[in-house]
Amino acid sequence: MQRIELDGEAGQVSAELIRRGVRARARVRVLVGMAADDDLPMAALVEAGGGLGFLDDEPDLYSDADAVERYR
Repeated sequence: MQRIELDGEAGQVSAELIRRGVRARARVRVLVGMAADDDLPMAALVEAGGGLGFLDDEPDLYSDADAVERYR
């Protein structure tokens, strides 16, 4: 397996792989590491990862009616 390491913007990955000779329809395995200066909120990382997607099918345990005090 050929290994290519890229350091760049996420939106440019496909173009960079093609520039390096990887066919556009080639199947690739990707491991992503975020640079330290990219400060994504934890909630965005969890949402993007999809690891908690199974909770979408679960009923909500609490509603606004359960709140003792409402903030407006």
